[in-house]
Amino acid sequence: MTQKKSQNLPRIARRLGGLAYELTPQLFAVASFLLGGLILLSAVTPEFNDRLHALGRWAEPAIIDLSHFAASITGFLLLFISAGLWRRRRGAYYAALLALIGGAIFSVLKGLNIIQAIELLMVAALLWPCRPAFNRRSRLGEPLRPGWLLMLVAAVIAMIWLGFFAYREIPYQDELWWSFLTDSQASGFLRAVVVLSILTLVVAFRSLLSAPGARSHGPASPAEVESARQALMSAEVASPEARLALLGDKALLFSPSRQSFLAYRVRGRRWIAMGEPAGLISERLELLWSFAELADSYGGSPVFYSVSETLLADLATLGLAVRKVGEAAVVPTHCFSTEGKGKQNLRTAVNRAERSGSQFSVLQPGESHAIAKELRAISDAWLAHHEGSEKEFSLGRFDIDYLNACPVAIVREEGRLIAFSNLLMGAGNKEAMIDLMRYTPDGPHGVMDYMFTRIAQWCRETGIDHLDLGMAPLSGLEDRRTSPVFARVGALIFEEANAIYGFQGLRAYKSKFGPNWRPKFIAASTTTPLPLALLDVALLTSKGWLGLLGLKK
Repeated sequence: MTQKKSQNLPRIARRLGGLAYELTPQLFAVASFLLGGLILLSAVTPEFNDRLHALGRWAEPAIIDLSHFAASITGFLLLFISAGLWRRRRGAYYAALLALIGGAIFSVLKGLNIIQAIELLMVAALLWPCRPAFNRRSRLGEPLRPGWLLMLVAAVIAMIWLGFFAYREIPYQDELWWSFLTDSQASGFLRAVVVLSILTLVVAFRSLLSAPGARSHGPASPAEVESARQALMSAEVASPEARLALLGDKALLFSPSRQSFLAYRVRGRRWIAMGEPAGLISERLELLWSFAELADSYGGSPVFYSVSETLLADLATLGLAVRKVGEAAVVPTHCFSTEGKGKQNLRTAVNRAERSGSQFSVLQPGESHAIAKELRAISDAWLAHHEGSEKEFSLGRFDIDYLNACPVAIVREEGRLIAFSNLLMGAGNKEAMIDLMRYTPDGPHGVMDYMFTRIAQWCRETGIDHLDLGMAPLSGLEDRRTSPVFARVGALIFEEANAIYGFQGLRAYKSKFGPNWRPKFIAASTTTPLPLALLDVALLTSKGWLGLLGLKK
């Protein structure tokens, strides 16, 4: 037993050493932030007069002033670079080395601060051999996350306040701006305040207004869309929503085999995946990790929207927080029927439509191009009647090539096209989802009830097990004392804001078809405010604030 323990000790020591090595970026990030604050503190407070006079014997006043100014910038850079060190950026590693060495030189030249210079050089010497620990691509210009930005702003404000406190007895004069440090140390402080304020504002505005990775991860190319189409044809698992990727309005992340993919968009700091990965089951978890790591490499946060219960275990493995956002109305087609007292409205709609000459049919993929003009006329009339614009991201839009790749249910009345809806098919064609729902404003009453009923019957006849009528947002959230605030507010909106959106009316309409209510979730890192993530989804779907507020035609 003793021998076995002795053999395990080197292995345990190696693992502990590896863990310690993994923490070196965080340790140097903390050291960089503290040293940056120390340099700023030295730059905004008075130097020792005896050191300054000794330095003035062999250094020109202009050199001392420039060193003081450069030390202020160096201190700020160390504060800024610390975020990159924490994230293991290669560029931050090299920048930190230069800033530490430069800070040591400027510390001596501005006030003979030998101890501070030694501290900076010691940290640089310790950082030098740790280059392999900084293994991520350089993104020195990446915006700061809110936590780092808050610490940077707080540190700069604190240093400026200390400076004003230290020079509170010196009356302000315009000549201070042009005086040398050796004549009046307050002059150097004033110039440092200006540069620190400008740098802080620039970093703050850039961090708050930028979207890291958005430009380089835009809509998919036609080749990528075709690769997604091929992956869907052989997918072991794919929800109907996965076919929204074929619209080409989202970026696509593929597995190494390119047999699995995930569709997403970048908005602000949030990288929002639409639905679940499609493709091979064995590649699913690894693809989720790849997406989370890709978002993290750009300083973003991964968000997974409209995911089902089947993905919750994998999302928990990623350490994400999960909240319910609604329920999808899924009709089990094998037991769908218009018989019974509860289906009286559906029977009435079907009988009325067929008495007026309505006919239902389903166009197979490849057949929609032949009636493209009719479909376009219906879509344009529907949009004009609702005074809206096309959606995207979580919903489909009118695109004839997109529709041509799907089954399209149509309703004609005496030969005239009056309504249509395309169907998104899941893996193995075992589940279908209604996507676009368009009809003429002057069409007969109840035409959508008729079309949905016939679609459900068509699915049953063609071997499709489930028909997804879409999600009822905020449905199924509980307003209980111990429920999360997110759920309680969502339940309140669902119950009391019906006049604004019609949450309850939407659920009631879909309930007519006797669906099972399947919960839908949003998942994000614990530092991501889920209400803001949902707002980003709404903005992506509506194509901005004008669309969300109904002002975009």
